[in-house]
Amino acid sequence: MKSSWVATQFLEVFKTRPHWPAKEIVETIRRAYKVLVKRDYAYKVKVHAHRKLHGSMKEHYGKLGSYLEALIQANPQSIFKINTDPSKAVFPHVFQRFFVCFNGIMQGWLAGGRKVLCVDSCFIKTFLGGMLLSAVGRDSNDQMYSLVWAMVEGENTASWEWFFYELKKVLGGGNGSDLTMISDEAQAILGGVAKIFPQAEHRHCARHVYAHWHKTYKGDEMKKLFWKAAKSYNEADLGDALTEMEKVNPESVVTFKKYNPKVFCRAHVKTHTKCDVIVNNMAETFNGYIIHARAKHIIFMLEDIRTALMQRMVIKRQIEKSTAKIYHRIQSMLEKEKYEAANCTPLPSSATLFQVAHKMDTLTVDLENRSCTCRKWDLVVCPVVMGLLVFSSSTMKLKTMLMNAIKEKLNYLKMYCGGVSPLTRERHWPKVDMPLDPPPIKIGPGRPRKSRIKDPHEDPKKSGKLTKHGVEMSCSVCKNKGHNKRTCPDKGKAMEPVPKKPYGRPRKDNSQPINTASSAPPPSHHETTAQPSRIGKNGRVVGKGRKKNTAPKKRMPQGVGVLFDGHGNTLINAPGQSGRPRVVSQMDRVVDQEWCPRWQQQHN
Repeated sequence: MKSSWVATQFLEVFKTRPHWPAKEIVETIRRAYKVLVKRDYAYKVKVHAHRKLHGSMKEHYGKLGSYLEALIQANPQSIFKINTDPSKAVFPHVFQRFFVCFNGIMQGWLAGGRKVLCVDSCFIKTFLGGMLLSAVGRDSNDQMYSLVWAMVEGENTASWEWFFYELKKVLGGGNGSDLTMISDEAQAILGGVAKIFPQAEHRHCARHVYAHWHKTYKGDEMKKLFWKAAKSYNEADLGDALTEMEKVNPESVVTFKKYNPKVFCRAHVKTHTKCDVIVNNMAETFNGYIIHARAKHIIFMLEDIRTALMQRMVIKRQIEKSTAKIYHRIQSMLEKEKYEAANCTPLPSSATLFQVAHKMDTLTVDLENRSCTCRKWDLVVCPVVMGLLVFSSSTMKLKTMLMNAIKEKLNYLKMYCGGVSPLTRERHWPKVDMPLDPPPIKIGPGRPRKSRIKDPHEDPKKSGKLTKHGVEMSCSVCKNKGHNKRTCPDKGKAMEPVPKKPYGRPRKDNSQPINTASSAPPPSHHETTAQPSRIGKNGRVVGKGRKKNTAPKKRMPQGVGVLFDGHGNTLINAPGQSGRPRVVSQMDRVVDQEWCPRWQQQHN
């Protein structure tokens, strides 16, 4: 029984399961043909099956010319480009790079997309290696919008400059004055953006900066302080966050400033793009979106990416059936801002200019220019706390107030009005004579690795799981941080239980006498709290408030029933009632005559 014949019998299985394990192949042959084979035989079957389905690598890369021509015919005015390796002057030429940008996606981004692009690279998981470079934007609903991508030989300065040069053609030229790029701190990306887009704003991913900073300054408290500083919308809040960080660890602030906060803090980003993003999550999302496609060779990988985005464009276009004027992500942001608006008090200065007291701060809000001193409204498309609050005090209509948010829906429909055209299988592709050799296999120095390079803090027993390195523990015995109850130095000692906080408002204890002889001298006016004075009747300043009546209250005995005073008046004495009794009525006849004073006078 030849392995090629067995491969032909199981071609349909290999189509659906390209990574069919050899162990299952052996078991399937045993049950189907009652023949025992070894694992080597199963691997031969697998090789023959994939060769019948996909051909050899030389045949696969030889189809790139036909695939390119089919893409151009199905998607005219799109940008596709193949580069060969100039260092290898042989025939046929050796494949090096492939750039892809569909016209429908390109026109949608130019018409309604925010001028923000996240660029990143990811590995292609085949034995030939290579990298996939991508530029991912954000649509009007703050979701992923993949603009361009390219397969290159590796992540280096030459490949990134070539990628940015092709991206510049997609954007219509220019020096990037209205563009914002977000990436990690790879030197090849930094140099490529500075060379091709010299006027573009280049933000560094705060998550990558934190990964380096956190290696020295660990703990949950330092993590919160870092992100509080990075997410501050203005320089005043940034300064307060750094001051708070300096109290915990002064060296952490010095290291924080060495990473240049102007490129990863919200307080320093430009406002023309209406985007407050300081992380590269959109590019990472795209890398995870195509993770299964990256395990295939170039034509099958590009086809999986094309079909996935073709379906995504159609699905996102269905939101036009919604009758809502504002999309759900923007609406949820507005609801959060409405809840926070309870902490603000507006004071009008004109029809569109307001002074707003927000917690312990005072800010200025301009409705006409849609800006605020805190800069949050300058960086997002919807009104924030102050803008929503002063709306009730202004004469502007809600439609005018939410003009930017409503405009975003129109931009959203423009972005997804186009699409990606379908493509036939290779038997219908035009015949193009463009032979290409696959790129050479990169063999590193030394013995090949059998296991991947693991994270320094990865658990060796559980693959892919990190240890609790850097997590600050808290002890349940002594309530201190840095250890748990198992290694607590006070373990076994009799610890006083923490007293529970009493319910209700605490009472003032006036029973202790005041010792005037040993009392401290009154503080100087320089140390007095700068609180405003209280104005009483006729404009007089009230110093210490109204004098309280320190005389003890007369309490009457508490009980249930009717009491009488010396004149025979009935009094009410309810349970728990204190103070002076309240007269209810006068009665001549009572049930219990022994307690009636009139009855006693008449019978004595």
